[in-house]
Amino acid sequence: MKLPKKAIRYATVGLASFLIDFGATWLFVQFLPLLVANTFGFATANIANFVMAHRWVFGYPWERKRLVTMYLSVLGVSVVGMLINNLVVWWLAGVIGTSLLLAKIAASAIGMGWNFLARVSWIYNKSSH
Repeated sequence: MKLPKKAIRYATVGLASFLIDFGATWLFVQFLPLLVANTFGFATANIANFVMAHRWVFGYPWERKRLVTMYLSVLGVSVVGMLINNLVVWWLAGVIGTSLLLAKIAASAIGMGWNFLARVSWIYNKSSH
């Protein structure tokens, strides 16, 4: 699949993941500190994102023997994305006072760009497998 089509599909998955992330973060922030709630929201969305993107965006089969390795690779890239996400949310919502929704939108856009480029370049690069 060509890169533009992958990017469009990944953006679609990213939008669904954002809705999961924001919904979970909004729910958790009612009774947890901001960064803990944001981390739980991000983790929930990360699992959903992997399930949606593995086959539909990147075209990889659900091979049991490689699935754990693939998810751990995605999780590693996503941890960097989560750190970026938390930093942007903390700075925009916690320091500047921007609304949580706007902070999450900005953080998710930056994180999605990082995650997509890392996955295409390192994890789902067919020449490296």
